[in-house]
Amino acid sequence: MRRYLLLFCLVSPLVGKTQTLSDGKQQDLLGKGHFNVGVNVGQGYRGTYPTTTYVIPRVQYFIMDGWSIAAEARYLVSNIYPQTVDKPDYRLKGGGLSTRYYFLRGNRLAMFGHLGASYGQSTLRMRSDAPPGTGYTWQTEIGLGAHYRIAKRWSVEAMAGRSWSRNSNGGYYLTPPDDFNRWQVSVGINFRLK
Repeated sequence: MRRYLLLFCLVSPLVGKTQTLSDGKQQDLLGKGHFNVGVNVGQGYRGTYPTTTYVIPRVQYFIMDGWSIAAEARYLVSNIYPQTVDKPDYRLKGGGLSTRYYFLRGNRLAMFGHLGASYGQSTLRMRSDAPPGTGYTWQTEIGLGAHYRIAKRWSVEAMAGRSWSRNSNGGYYLTPPDDFNRWQVSVGINFRLK
């Protein structure tokens, strides 16, 4: 079912009739050959499990009008165990790539679909007095968002989606708990460089 949902999200913008722009200023932000820099701040949540907080700075390049690729850095922290109140139990520092397709592009507002993957070093601390265990973690994400142009070069965005994490070296004590496969929301700001 997830695969069909992902396929639907990726294909539906390509067959829609609302792909024409009514304002050239929106094209200035989402047009082919443009570079944007931005940062997103968000939180992930799953039921009664602890909340994760993350920051994602990125450099975004538009390979076609409305379609971009981006290089991203990722920093995520969370408290899992009540024994470690003085510092986060889980940290992830990494980087990766993402792609976005902007559809329903209007005067100032555009919607987008987001797909990304990152790889980085994760640190899991079981107790505050225990040494941290380190490993390497893949994180993938998919989401839908809204982009709003606030000035000629500035825009803000909000995104909601789902992320999945998996430890790549298979050690049980280094594996992130299942609660890091979670729903997440973020807000961000972007600036067009070129």
